[in-house]
Amino acid sequence: MISPLPAELVQAILAIHLAMEMEELYEALAKYMEELCDISLFSCFLFNNNNNCYSLAYSNVIESSIWDEIIFKKDQAPFVELFDHEPLLTPIPLTWFGNGYDIHWAKELTIDHETAAAIVFHEYPENLEENAISLRFLLSHFTDAIVRTTIFCEMRSSKEEQASRLDLINEMGEMVGNKTLEPVLATLMRIALKITRAEVGSILLYNDAGELKTSIEWGLREAALKALSFTSPEPTPYIEKIGLSKEIFIETDISHSQQLSFSDSGHSIISIASFPLYTPHASYGILNAVNLDPDSEMEEQDLETLNTIAKLAATTIENHRLRKMLDKQP
Repeated sequence: MISPLPAELVQAILAIHLAMEMEELYEALAKYMEELCDISLFSCFLFNNNNNCYSLAYSNVIESSIWDEIIFKKDQAPFVELFDHEPLLTPIPLTWFGNGYDIHWAKELTIDHETAAAIVFHEYPENLEENAISLRFLLSHFTDAIVRTTIFCEMRSSKEEQASRLDLINEMGEMVGNKTLEPVLATLMRIALKITRAEVGSILLYNDAGELKTSIEWGLREAALKALSFTSPEPTPYIEKIGLSKEIFIETDISHSQQLSFSDSGHSIISIASFPLYTPHASYGILNAVNLDPDSEMEEQDLETLNTIAKLAATTIENHRLRKMLDKQP
């Protein structure tokens, strides 16, 4: 006959599975680890299978302001050697950001034989033998919950990002019929710098003579763009080649680029993203975002969003020019 679980343990497991936010989940674990297992000092490191790293996600010992900075490769994490061992009476002393932290024990949390996280104990579990069953149940259910909560949070974040992208597209779509071009271009420039996380940018449009001229300049001088050239198969001005293209162009490190050269010492162009403005009927110009955030890589969905917005802007430019042509007719 299987003995029923103690009521306190059932309550703890229920609280862990009812948590829908990471903060609630960690708080539930902390509460019941102390109540049921007499363990109050611990940290939780989540494991990322993509980069093979442990990152600190929660601690009631380590200052929260430095959690994001504490990351270890799997084979370099200072606690992995404790996974299959008994707790240490004499802890491993570690120093992170000038502060000392003792590690007495660590448990690897796995699901379907894959690492999900690690619990690091900063105190010796005095009554481990009598609390072993409760601790095992808690950590087992916590592992399931943390995977489920992570997936839930990622899905919600993805939906929020999609909604944000749709909001930007709708904002530009509402301006397609605008009779004045300047607000449309200013909106396009603002959205472009937001999505690319760039420092400066500009929009160049073709004039009646077929020349690319700056229509919107947000910190990016036309002279700087004219100093940028493609080097192969033969030297070609950057804006000239991009203007003839219908492809997004991105270079994140111009100084080490094998296809670009920059000859203006008075300006700084470290990286650039350019989006041709065109419709099925004609090309109208180029949107440029310069000096992208080096710590933030643009995702494919970001590029698709900006490309969609650029096409909406190009349609507006086309409508504006058609309207001018009609106004000139007798």
